[in-house]
Amino acid sequence: MKPLGIAVVGLGRIGKVHAEIIAMRLSNARLVAVADVIESLARSTGEQFKVKWYTDYDKLLRDEEVDAVFITTPTYLHKEMIVRAAEAGKHVFIEKPITVTREEAVEAVKAARKAGVKLMVGYMRRFDDAYSEAKRRIEQGAIGKPLVFVNVARDPGPPPGWAQDPKLSGGIFLDMLSHDFDMARFLISSEVKSVYVLGGAMLYEEIRQKGDLDVVTVNFEFESGAVGMLHGSRKSVFGYDLRTEVMGTEGTVYVGSHHDPNLALGTREGLTFKGVQWFWGRFYEAYVKEDQAFVDAVLGDKEPPITGVDGLRVVEIAEACWRSWREKRPVTVERTAV
Repeated sequence: MKPLGIAVVGLGRIGKVHAEIIAMRLSNARLVAVADVIESLARSTGEQFKVKWYTDYDKLLRDEEVDAVFITTPTYLHKEMIVRAAEAGKHVFIEKPITVTREEAVEAVKAARKAGVKLMVGYMRRFDDAYSEAKRRIEQGAIGKPLVFVNVARDPGPPPGWAQDPKLSGGIFLDMLSHDFDMARFLISSEVKSVYVLGGAMLYEEIRQKGDLDVVTVNFEFESGAVGMLHGSRKSVFGYDLRTEVMGTEGTVYVGSHHDPNLALGTREGLTFKGVQWFWGRFYEAYVKEDQAFVDAVLGDKEPPITGVDGLRVVEIAEACWRSWREKRPVTVERTAV
């Protein structure tokens, strides 16, 4: 089987992770090019992996060795880059979230369908061993009928400047908590029906000035009748904090912990853990499995495990959250048929 030729576009921290994985870890795939608008970054990364490098996206799309692109640029660039890649006949892996708005997501999904190319959205938690096992146990009936989804997500600190602007990133609901909304849909196997948000900009003045939030709680209900609660914060003083549980009629499944089991210090003041590792350590292998799943879907001509429509559904939840927060009331999630 001819290996899938892949280019990574956008060489920030996550772009470099994908480039490394494609170059070193995947089967039936090869990294053929990288691209970034910063020439020195594109050149140095290309030289590191011994592949072609570009600063011109359209020129990269004309490269016949490139079968698929991994787009890891800022969110506000996603829609246009997906559409152009699809029109060039390239399969697309897009890092989450798919786009900033629902309208953009619909346009991206339709462009991929029209061109007959695969479009996969990067929600890597679905490929994490713990979350995958939780999903398997729920489907096997280990906890009975799922009734309640509970999630805590706290990042160690605020995101880069552009990501603090909801007009560019979708804000905390899309830039940060879209992973958690996707996991809610994944574990409960039901669409989110409505949301009710409380929160504010309680931690960082720069976030408040840009119109984003940094501490929120989201209560929601699913079409299945299950309910959920999600808490998100842009600050966790002891490290990355991610915990999820699903309660059913016959039991509860738990994923994550608020301590690091690898090291603890016991003193007269008690037992202290060093903190929780950042998501690279927590989810690196999930990124590997996610990238391989995209390659397998393209080469096997199968629907990717996380589709453009999955990405659209998360954007719709995030937009409902913003409406709920602004209007101080529960809001129904509006879903678009595509």
